[in-house]
Amino acid sequence: MDLPRFDADVTADQLGAALDEAGCCVIDELAAPSVMAAISTELDPFRAGASMGASSFEGHQTRRLGSPLPRSATFRSIAMHPVIMSAGEHVLGHATGWRYSAAEFIEIGPNETPQRIHRDQWKYDMIDFDVEIELNGMWAITDFTEANGATRIIPGSNHLGNREKLSMEDSVPAEMACGSLLLYTGSTYHGGGPNDSGEWRSGLSLQHAVSWLTQSTNQFLECPPSMVKDWPDELARFVGYAKAGNGLGYWGDSEDPLSAVHPDREFERGWATVRPD
Repeated sequence: MDLPRFDADVTADQLGAALDEAGCCVIDELAAPSVMAAISTELDPFRAGASMGASSFEGHQTRRLGSPLPRSATFRSIAMHPVIMSAGEHVLGHATGWRYSAAEFIEIGPNETPQRIHRDQWKYDMIDFDVEIELNGMWAITDFTEANGATRIIPGSNHLGNREKLSMEDSVPAEMACGSLLLYTGSTYHGGGPNDSGEWRSGLSLQHAVSWLTQSTNQFLECPPSMVKDWPDELARFVGYAKAGNGLGYWGDSEDPLSAVHPDREFERGWATVRPD
């Protein structure tokens, strides 16, 4: 199966059909290169603390920088991009809620070897879920080419089981220009490609999950109330300051979690999210 590709005018129906059938798609040049450059520049002061992979799966020539959301105002401005929200509603809208789970600035260096082909949803154990539980993605901060380590992906593998033994030879490279976005479901097999070039390949990895699952990174440590008080309410709720499921996420005396960010404001109390009456 070919990797579906669209331009920035992609419709919700096109996104939904591609993610249902192939489990993945690329939206070419969705953001301007200047936006990607701004994110990279804003993360520059933190690069010294980035971690190099400690295993072959993480990549010994791969550098990962966490917490891009609190560190980059430009990333915050596109964290809820309409295309991402549309795709998320289609893939994860079966749940009572879904939210941001994690992001990493990932740079694959020269001479990196291919990452083992895997499913992101394996972080929640080797369970064949009846529904999709994650929608993930990758912003191309630099151009992604087969030579420099473009993500390898297997379109249609979202319909397979958890025990499939797939390899890089089964995959195709998600080549894309700077500012493009690769989206894929948590059930889609993929992996980082080998870097046979002399350049670093930079991407911003995204994770989103149904809200009854633990987020990949602890957003309340990365984005504490003192930080998110200046963010739009919708973004604060998207990172976790919201009730989830049917009675998850409240705090104190059945209080709305956003009241911890804005103690001077009045919020409805009650732990139930779904109220049949």
